Amino acid sequence: RAFARRPIPVAMLAHLAIAALGFSAPTRPHRAGATASIRMEDPAAPSPPPPARPIPSKALPFTTAPAILDGTMAGDNGFDILGLAVSESRLNFYREAEIRHCRLAMLAAANWPLAELLNKPIAQLLGVPAITDVTGGRAPSIPNGGLGEVNAGFWFVVFAIAVYAEVGEINPLVKDQQLAGDLGFDPLGFWSKMDKAERRVMQDKELANGRLAMVAITVFVLEEFLFKAPVVSILPKLPF
Repeated sequence: RAFARRPIPVAMLAHLAIAALGFSAPTRPHRAGATASIRMEDPAAPSPPPPARPIPSKALPFTTAPAILDGTMAGDNGFDILGLAVSESRLNFYREAEIRHCRLAMLAAANWPLAELLNKPIAQLLGVPAITDVTGGRAPSIPNGGLGEVNAGFWFVVFAIAVYAEVGEINPLVKDQQLAGDLGFDPLGFWSKMDKAERRVMQDKELANGRLAMVAITVFVLEEFLFKAPVVSILPKLPF
C-alpha cells in the first residue's frame, strides 16, 4: 500500500538548520614544544641601539678615528694609524709614555740651542775647557760626541732625579683618579686655581707643545748630524 506523503514540520527544519550552522571540524590537539610559525613582536620590548657613527679624525680629516679614541682624553686627535691602542689599558700606557717623552723633549729642545750659546762663555767664566770646542760648536750628544767631557757629578745628579721621579713618593694633584703624568709638581699652585675646563685646556697645551718639541729635537739632531753645523748658526737664517 502506498504511503501518503506527510509534510515535514517547520520546527524540525529549524532544528536541522541550527545544527548545520553550529557544526565545526575537529581541531588538532596541541603538542608540547610546538611553536607558532609567526611570532608577534612585543611593542614594549626595547629596540637595539643603533650602531655608533664613526668619528672623523682631527689629525687626518679624510680618515676615521678608532672607536677607542672618542675625544674624552686630553690631546685626543684621533691619530692611531698603526692601531696600537687596542684596549683602554694599552691606551693609558701609551699616554703615560707620551707625556714623559713630551716633557723630556721640551727640556731638550730648549737646552740644545742654549748649550751651544752659553757653554763657551760659562766655561771661560769658570776657567774650564768648553765642550763645544770639542764638538765644533754643536751641542754634546751621541751623534756629535762630547758626552765624555761632561763632569761625572752632572750625570749623578741627573740619575738621582730620574730615580726619585720613578720610584720616589709622589703625592698626585688629582686624588680620586689616575691622571697620566701627574707627579704632584705644581710649585706655583696653578692647578689648584683652575676649574675642570681650564685644566683640560692646560693638558691639551702641554701635549701640543710636547709633540712639537719631539719633532724639533729630532730635526736638531738630524740637522747637525748631516750638515755638521750648530743649529744656532742656521736658525737665524731661516725665513720665519
